Amino acid sequence: MNRMPIDERRTQLIDAALRLAARDGVEAVTVRGVAQEAGVSLGVVHYCFADKDALLQAMGLSMALVASEPVQSALDGTRGDLRTLAHAAADGLWEGLQPRRHMRLLTFEFATAGVRNRALRPVAQHHLEQTWAMTRGSLEQLAQSGGVRFSMDLDLLARLVAGYIDGIEIAWLIQQDDEVTLASFHALADYVLSLVVDEPDADPA
Repeated sequence: MNRMPIDERRTQLIDAALRLAARDGVEAVTVRGVAQEAGVSLGVVHYCFADKDALLQAMGLSMALVASEPVQSALDGTRGDLRTLAHAAADGLWEGLQPRRHMRLLTFEFATAGVRNRALRPVAQHHLEQTWAMTRGSLEQLAQSGGVRFSMDLDLLARLVAGYIDGIEIAWLIQQDDEVTLASFHALADYVLSLVVDEPDADPA
């Protein structure tokens, strides 16, 4: 067996699992199937992941990270006022959607598999919570960059924004209407900006 650092091996196995899921569906992901896809023994998979659920959770985290990368890059790489940052994030959502079409489709299949299969529900719920947490992180970064806060509870706003993004992306996967999709992401940015309020001074005069 090729001696590979465990982090690299885990990444290799997650990538194999994602390929398998994209080709044959989430429910086709088994320890044996991933081992065959990656060209390794069952023992290698068991060494890297305690069980199938642990592997599925790692897949979910990988999908959430991939989905958040374009927005994070936009927020980190853009200089300007709050409106500029928010709309840069909207552009990031669009720029990340097209080349990652298969990954976004797999994300939605991951969710529906959790609805249909009770055994997969905890894994799907975990992935959903990861998505909300990453969305919250982006909103926090946006607010901190402008020294503002939101008039809505941040956890609730993160859930709403994540839900809006999912809806926009599902519509694009079906309709392939680029212009409407980009406009929708920017409308979402305007909605988030409409909830901005000034942060109260820490030491009022």
